[in-house]
Amino acid sequence: MTEINYQKLRIGDRLVRTKGGILSKHHALYAGFWDNKHIVAENQLGFGVRYILLDQFLNEGKLDKVEYNNYDDDTQTKIIDRINKKIGTNYSLIKYNCEHFVNEILTGVSESKQIKVGIAISIGVTLCLLAFGKKFNKQKKHLT
Repeated sequence: MTEINYQKLRIGDRLVRTKGGILSKHHALYAGFWDNKHIVAENQLGFGVRYILLDQFLNEGKLDKVEYNNYDDDTQTKIIDRINKKIGTNYSLIKYNCEHFVNEILTGVSESKQIKVGIAISIGVTLCLLAFGKKFNKQKKHLT
């Protein structure tokens, strides 16, 4: 299990935990230490973009990875500004999920590798089924 180095943790660090599915992970951003509590920003189904306690994020799955970015103070301020502009944005599995959100805040590009992989797998499975289905139908015709 991955452990968090709280001494190293800075605004803009990516936290990734299990979400429930085999291929899916839940991404969030560390948003700072406020009112004696560690806070993260996430985009969650049913809630959209919001701030939650780090403890809540960790209690909902096993932590897989922490990407420590060590951004300077100016960049950390810009990250919080970008998050604040997204608060309340609706969650969409395909168009704007948790990975889209984190990537957009950190890089300016809203993308999700999980969705790209899922689509590629779906296309691959569909093509295989179509190919084998045609082959099976040809064999079936030869037997009759």
